Amino acid sequence: MPRLNTTFLHNFPIFILVVTHLTSASGLEFIGVVSAAGAIGGFLTWAFQGVGPSTCYSIPTQTIPDLNALLVGNGKPRLAWYAGAKVRPSSYVPLVQAILDELDKEDDEKDASILILQSPFNVYAFKPSSVAKVLTVYSSIQTIAGHSIGGLWAIEFCRDLKDSGLWPKTGLNFAYVGVHGSSIDFSKFRDLPFKRVLWTLASNDVTMRNACGGDIPHYVEKVKRQLPESANVVVVEGGNHEQYGSYGSPGYAQGLAYKDLEATITEEEQRGIVAKALASLCTGRNKVGCGVPMSQRCDRDSL
Repeated sequence: MPRLNTTFLHNFPIFILVVTHLTSASGLEFIGVVSAAGAIGGFLTWAFQGVGPSTCYSIPTQTIPDLNALLVGNGKPRLAWYAGAKVRPSSYVPLVQAILDELDKEDDEKDASILILQSPFNVYAFKPSSVAKVLTVYSSIQTIAGHSIGGLWAIEFCRDLKDSGLWPKTGLNFAYVGVHGSSIDFSKFRDLPFKRVLWTLASNDVTMRNACGGDIPHYVEKVKRQLPESANVVVVEGGNHEQYGSYGSPGYAQGLAYKDLEATITEEEQRGIVAKALASLCTGRNKVGCGVPMSQRCDRDSL
């Protein structure tokens, strides 16, 4: 049974206003019931419509129904990627393919694959499969990553994994990819025994700009203090939130609560930076800068 996700409440006040308006006065008559049902149906369709993909791909994929996931590639799964809210899993295939290309350059990572997870029915009112469930099926996975709210789901699942005593002996790595919010406290997860941790920051990411309150350097320093001391922080200069995937530029009309800022680098350029960072996280090689030039690492002078 899918588990309810409390982020459903993000759009729930609108839902309540619609229902209250349509059910007030002298009570619902038949036409009122029809109108209310139509309004509710329209709201749910708007709120939970999926976005993407916008790019074609040729790499082999396989649907994994039990996990509501998409497996990309032919080899053993190395990384589990948790999709952002409403983003169809196939929207991340170009990035995943780039990560696999980077891993393929490492002899010990030949023929890898990556698992992309999303909420049941692509409805973010429900949580995706837990890390514990994923590792039960694919014990070869040693890196967990998540984009946007997918990163929050993923890190909470990792905390649950540790609390239940199921942390794998081989260890895990973790990547927060475009995970931002003024109320997010990364320090709650600081003590999880990850081997390596990555946090990415795109300078034109509207969710980051909203979270920082206009003071990007202060926000960056705050997050860096909350992350493990050894964490790598990678800046994607000119990148934005939506270019972590390939799902176009959706906004309010597609049920999103924001409209992203325009990127000043191409999707391919952003994808290359992120893919190198994640491949390095997986392998533990080229740790300094996590696979990107030091000029793209996060410090007060880089933004």
